[in-house]
Amino acid sequence: MSRALGALLFVVWVLAAHDAGDTGSASAAALALGALGALILLPALGATRSRLRATLLLLAWWLLLALLLPHATATALPLSLPPVLLPLLLAWFFARTLRPGHEALITHFVRLSEGGERAAQPAVRCYTRRLTALWVLLLLALGLCAAVLDALRVPQGWLALLGVQSPWPLSMQAWNAWVNGWAYAVPVAALLLELALRRRLLPEAPRPHPLRFARALLGHWRKLRAP
Repeated sequence: MSRALGALLFVVWVLAAHDAGDTGSASAAALALGALGALILLPALGATRSRLRATLLLLAWWLLLALLLPHATATALPLSLPPVLLPLLLAWFFARTLRPGHEALITHFVRLSEGGERAAQPAVRCYTRRLTALWVLLLLALGLCAAVLDALRVPQGWLALLGVQSPWPLSMQAWNAWVNGWAYAVPVAALLLELALRRRLLPEAPRPHPLRFARALLGHWRKLRAP
C-alpha cells in the first residue's frame, strides 16, 4: 500500500510541478509541494513511533502552503528548491559510502541482491565502487545545472527575485522542460546505458532485466538507506 501511495504522490508531484513551472500557477505549485512533503514523510507516517509527529508536521506544512497560496511569488522559490536539493542529497547518499572503510552503495546493493560471494569478487567490487563514484558526479552535475538554470530564468528566477538582471535570460518554459522533464530522463537513460554496457565492461556479472532490477531496488531500499 505504501509503495502504491508513494508512486501516486510522485506522479502528482511531477505533473503538478510541471504545470506550475509552465503556467506559473500558485495552486499547482502548492499541490506539488504538498505531494512532495507527503512523499518525504511517508516512511515516518507508516511507522508507529513516529506517526503522530510526522502527521503533525505534514499538517503544518500543508497549512503553510495554504497560507502562501494567494502569493505566486511565495510558492515560486520553494518549488525551485527540490530540483536542486534532491540530486545533491542523493549525491551525498552515494558519496558517504565511498569513505575509507565503507562499502560502496552499489557494491552493497549487489551483496543484498546477488549474495556476498558475488559482491566480494575483486572485479565486481572495483566496478561497483567506480560506478558509485560516477553516480555521485552525475547527481552533482544535475543539481548544479538546476541551480544555474534556476538563477537565470525569468521572471521567477533567483536573480530576478533579488532584483538582478539575468545575463542570459531563460524562459520559464525552457527551465521547466529541463527540471521537470529532461532532469528525470537523464538518470533513467544513464541507468539503462550502464545495464547495456555492463555486458562488455563486466562480462562475468549477470545481465538483469530493467524491470527485475527495479523490483530488486525497491525490495532492498530500506536496507540500502541504512548507514
